[in-house]
Amino acid sequence: MQIKEVIQFLEQKFPLQWQEDFDNCGVQCGDASHKITGIVVCFDMSEAVIDEAIAKGANMVISHHPIIYKNGLRKIEPNNRVGKIIIKALENRILLYSMHTNIDSGKGGGNVLFAQKLGLQKLSVLSPKEHLFYKLVVFIPAENSVLLKEALFRIGCGNIGNYSHCSYSCEGVGSFKPLAGANPHIGKHNRIERVDEERVEMIFPKNKKHQVIETLYQNHPYEEPAFDIIALENQHREVGLGRMGLLPKPMLAKDFILYVKEKLNLDIVKYSGNIEAEIKKVAVCGGGGASFITDALIAEADAFITGDLKYHDFFIPENKMLLIDIGHFEGEHFIREIIVSLLQENFNTFATHFTEVEIPVINKA
Repeated sequence: MQIKEVIQFLEQKFPLQWQEDFDNCGVQCGDASHKITGIVVCFDMSEAVIDEAIAKGANMVISHHPIIYKNGLRKIEPNNRVGKIIIKALENRILLYSMHTNIDSGKGGGNVLFAQKLGLQKLSVLSPKEHLFYKLVVFIPAENSVLLKEALFRIGCGNIGNYSHCSYSCEGVGSFKPLAGANPHIGKHNRIERVDEERVEMIFPKNKKHQVIETLYQNHPYEEPAFDIIALENQHREVGLGRMGLLPKPMLAKDFILYVKEKLNLDIVKYSGNIEAEIKKVAVCGGGGASFITDALIAEADAFITGDLKYHDFFIPENKMLLIDIGHFEGEHFIREIIVSLLQENFNTFATHFTEVEIPVINKA
């Protein structure tokens, strides 16, 4: 089995199109055509993790944070952390791969597990992603519409939430005149033809645009099919950063703080807000989620848990919401559990390891 087959599996579960615009998910360096010998999963890449992969005979390292990320990389030399890691990986034929905001945002991803660890129920997305969908509108003779729709469904068109094979059709009359040089499926040159047609509409993921067009031409009887592809503003209600949910039963904020520390195995948290307030609706965002404080307020969350908050961020809620900073690592490190479980459940021809050498960059005493 080649490394690229593992990558294809992971990107079916957490497509790269789910990542944020600023991100750099996916292959960081290496040759995906090599045979897979094993995988080490970590939070951040380091030389120690690369050494661990070498010792375990693994030629793929999957991290949460990308190694090439907002660092203006122009050259690779062994005089800094990034260069040392990449060079050691390439010298030992190890492919580096990252799953960052695509797994943060995804169904069954990091923020879902974060919410589940707190026992939250009736989950929804805090900041749903937009601009992930197009709509295809195509005109086709009525007798050919079923064949075309089935071909489009097979490549992933017409999926909305937990529903598949979604489409809309209406009947009408199409007209056209084949000119010199045309090879018409219906009609004769220089004569206007009128054909009973269907207008077929269906939604599809943005990343399938080229595949949809190719499938359309392969399965449409006309030499020049008439169709539109329309960018949609629709939000994806199951994909996006952060999650919201309800506690099984309300509790006072001062008790909720202790509850969070217990559930997430934390010694220290930072917080602001009315510790006598009742907490029922909770929003979470792993990593650094300061930009979503306002989203949580608009959603009328009683508490928002994230990391990397600055001093002035704690003033934003104005005591309307409990704000808890648990740290960056503390809100995301369990994403490793998702990746390891996925690989161990679906592949048995190679070993997948949790890293044994990783410790948080920032220690708390």
